[in-house]
Amino acid sequence: MLDFAPIALAHKPEFDAFSVRAEGRVVERSFATLYAWAPRFKTELCRKGDFLYFRSSPASQTVFLMPMGEGDLSDALDEMEADAKRLSIPFQMRGLTQEMVRRVEEARPDRYVFTERRDQADYLYAVSDLRDLAGRGYHSKRNFITRFENQYAGRWQYEDITKDNLNDVWAFQDKWCRKNDCASSVTLQEESTAIAMLLYNLDALDAFGGLLRVDGAVTAFTVGSMIGRDTLDVNVEKADYDVVGSYPMINRAFVRRRCEGLSYVNREEDMGLEGLRRAKLSYRPAEILLKYDAALREV
Repeated sequence: MLDFAPIALAHKPEFDAFSVRAEGRVVERSFATLYAWAPRFKTELCRKGDFLYFRSSPASQTVFLMPMGEGDLSDALDEMEADAKRLSIPFQMRGLTQEMVRRVEEARPDRYVFTERRDQADYLYAVSDLRDLAGRGYHSKRNFITRFENQYAGRWQYEDITKDNLNDVWAFQDKWCRKNDCASSVTLQEESTAIAMLLYNLDALDAFGGLLRVDGAVTAFTVGSMIGRDTLDVNVEKADYDVVGSYPMINRAFVRRRCEGLSYVNREEDMGLEGLRRAKLSYRPAEILLKYDAALREV
C-alpha cells in the first residue's frame, strides 16, 4: 500500500536524492514547481522501496506522475494501479515524456493507451540562444531590448531577488494582479498563490530570482530553479507590458546571470493558450518536449 502525504519542504532532500538519477528535463522533475502549485494540484509524495511516487488531483481527478527510482518499474506500476483500485478511481498517469512512454511500454507491453497532450508540452531552449539572441530569428527580440536600453538609459538596473527587496517584488505582483483583474480569474489567483509559495521559500527550495527596475520601481521579475544538473526551470516570469521591452530584458538578464555552465532553459508549457504559444515559439525552442497521458487499455 502506498502511504501518500502532502508535498512539503521537508521532502526536498529525499526528492533531490532521487532526481540526481532521474531522467528528463520536464517540469514534473522540478521540486519547486511541484511545491509551488501544490495548493492547486494537491500534490502528494510517497517513498516506498526503490521508488518515490507522486499523486495529484487536478480538476477533481486523481492522477499519478511517473515515479522516480531505479527499481523494477513493473512493480511500481502495480503499486500505483493498486492504489487507484483502492480509491475506486480509474488509473491515469500524466506528464510522460516519449522516453517515459518507452520505459512504461517496455515494462508492461500493450497494457496502456497513451494520449499526446500538446498543451502540456514543455519548451526547452538552448542557453546560448537565450543568452546571445543571435541570428535573424531573434531580430525582433534584439530590437525590443535595444529600445528598452535606449529609452531607459541610466535609469534601469537588474538585481538578484533577496530578502531586502522581496517586498518590492510582491508589491509589483500585487500591482500586476490589480492591473490584470486577478480577482475575476481563478487561474490568476492560483498563479498568484504559486508565486507566493516560491518567493517566500526561495532558500528552502534552492530557487533564485531576478528583478528589473526602472526609475527605482520594479517593472519585471522572474524566479527559477534547477531540473537535474544542466537545466534551469523558469518557474515564473512577470513584467509590465507598458514598459516596452521589459519581458525580453528580464529574460535575457536572468539567463546571463544564472545559466553559466548550464545547457538548457525550460520555460514550461503554454496551457493551450494561443498567445502564450506564439510567445514561446518566438524564442525558437531547441525542443518541444511532448508529454502523454497513460490509461489502462480496455479489454
